[in-house]
Amino acid sequence: MNSASGLNDSQDQIATFWRELTRINADQKLVDAYLERRLSEASLPGAEAPAAGFIADCFFATAAALHLGPIATIAQYTDKLSELARFKREVARIQAAPELLPPAQRATLPMAIQRWNAQLADMKREKIALDAQVLDPRRLSNILVFYRFTMCFLLRMVDAHTAFPHAGPFAMPAEGSGEAEITEAWAMLPQFIVEDVVEFIVFLTTHSPDTLIDSTAQVGGGGNEQLRTFDDILPLFTVVFLARPAFIRSPHLKSRLVDVLHMLTYRDPREDDDYVDMLGGNMPGQVRLHPAIDRFQMSLDNNSVARSFLVPALLRLYVDIEHTGSHSQFYEKFNVRYHIARTLRSLWARGQSYVEATRRFFLLQHGTGHSTTGNLRRDQQVIEEFVARLMTDTTYLLDESLSKLAIIRDIEKRQADHAESPEQIEESTRRLQEAERMARSMVSLAHETVHMLAYLSKLVPGPFQAGEVVDRLASMLNYNLKQLAGPKCSNLRVRDMQARFSFNPRVLLSEITSVYLHLGLSSPASSPEAVEKFVIAVVNDDRSYSVGLFQEAHGILERRSLKHAHLLELLLAFADKCKGAKVDSKVIDYLESEAPDEYLDPLLASLITDPVRLPTSGNIMDLSAIKGQLLSDPRDPFNRAPLTIDMLEPMPELKAEIAKWRAQKVDEYQQQQQQQQQQQSQ
Repeated sequence: MNSASGLNDSQDQIATFWRELTRINADQKLVDAYLERRLSEASLPGAEAPAAGFIADCFFATAAALHLGPIATIAQYTDKLSELARFKREVARIQAAPELLPPAQRATLPMAIQRWNAQLADMKREKIALDAQVLDPRRLSNILVFYRFTMCFLLRMVDAHTAFPHAGPFAMPAEGSGEAEITEAWAMLPQFIVEDVVEFIVFLTTHSPDTLIDSTAQVGGGGNEQLRTFDDILPLFTVVFLARPAFIRSPHLKSRLVDVLHMLTYRDPREDDDYVDMLGGNMPGQVRLHPAIDRFQMSLDNNSVARSFLVPALLRLYVDIEHTGSHSQFYEKFNVRYHIARTLRSLWARGQSYVEATRRFFLLQHGTGHSTTGNLRRDQQVIEEFVARLMTDTTYLLDESLSKLAIIRDIEKRQADHAESPEQIEESTRRLQEAERMARSMVSLAHETVHMLAYLSKLVPGPFQAGEVVDRLASMLNYNLKQLAGPKCSNLRVRDMQARFSFNPRVLLSEITSVYLHLGLSSPASSPEAVEKFVIAVVNDDRSYSVGLFQEAHGILERRSLKHAHLLELLLAFADKCKGAKVDSKVIDYLESEAPDEYLDPLLASLITDPVRLPTSGNIMDLSAIKGQLLSDPRDPFNRAPLTIDMLEPMPELKAEIAKWRAQKVDEYQQQQQQQQQQQSQ
């Protein structure tokens, strides 16, 4: 901007502000090069100074004013609400259990409570003053009208025909290699223009949902009167930028788009009645939700772009959010994935269109179905990485949840027995608070990932039976079955565990046993070879596998009436199948004991069936073993050099050699077994 474009910037304040902004898809180096090039072009003889025009000046000036004013105030307001809520919780916690305080603090507690109440009153007065400014309905409606225009402007910039909304419906842009497909005009947009739209919608959804469906903010001027802000533009805006993630660099901004979806497709977890293969459940309809939620879900149902692209976009983001660039990315990714899981759960419950979209996407692993990105190999990689991430998350979250509950049980038991000194009480109280905080979040996340695993293993079992994940999945299931149905399952019982932590071990046990049934028994969706591979993987887990665990689980499920009788019979049938597979696993032990070193995987010491060479280190591994490794860490395990699945070099001659040797050894083993049986019979 400059004086020629309508705004006086004689001191370069606007130019400096503009230069230092974070861009939506360009780093500072690209921004500096872009601005330098534009200035040099303007300085050429005969060149006119670039003038964006008065309307453009008004648009960007308004966007900046909202960014520095109302949006900044909204951020302060939400921070103040969080601070107030935390303060109230802490005061209530101390007042509820003063006996847990050290004696010195207990003596001064009455004076401290008076001081805290005065501080709380001051904070409430600040909140009321902010309420009058931030929650003014007319002001919020006017801002939403501007952001309606902003969303249309942003959608037109990425529309394949650059004509939205005036010339026909939105055309989804093709997805190529990434930034090469992104125009310079888009890349140089300030990130806050998109970010403020999303933050404002999140704020309205939480604090003023009536504004979202207020008729005065639904239709703007121009030639797009038929498009409604909440019913048409907002769903399209959210889905498009999730389905085409290359347009936005910031992982945080993508996660906020998920927050919008999660809030506007919200289902209260206390009303979940869609547990996989389980009797009972909660009674829906007890919690009243705002009409905006059902209205937004209907808008998604009627939106062809959402029906085609939303589910694949969420599954891809589940993978991509692994690395956010934040110092707390390890925990942030779980919150985003929880919101993705809840959103998918809500969509699947809406009807078959989203279920079929999920099935079609996973069929891409076999080269069938239609890719929503135009890159079949990339979609297949997303499926493999999604399964690996889901399995890793389930393993970690269940382990963390159950271990934190065991800590809470132990500390509360010692406190109830008055078996600690004052110093020990102070330390154990601190540990208890930390364990409770972690348990509240981890348990909810664990429940949701287990549910998604159970649901998807029933809908599309194939990816969960793949060689690169089946052994780890079987070990994880066995370990947690032992925790929930084994001799130490009573250690997980904590006072008011469902009310305090939303922990429901019956649901976890039921859905985990459902995964065994989906993957370990014959069905039209599974091949006999894949089923056999899963059963053998379950049996070969020496750490946790026991047929008795399935019988214990059967008893719990039967006593609590958690599953239909025919499913309980199938669980026993699966246990019998495992007994037969245990005999077959001895063949594998024999082969691995007889195999030369070059036939054994150097990491797992298991027999190689599909050898590949790692070009970065020259080592030879089994394809399933190295794929499982690379899905969680794309580096050569021997020298940590970058390595992807596409770089692996097949070795067909060695594969044929191992197969021939294996067949000979299997014949030798069977002959030995027959001879032993004959000798025993004599």
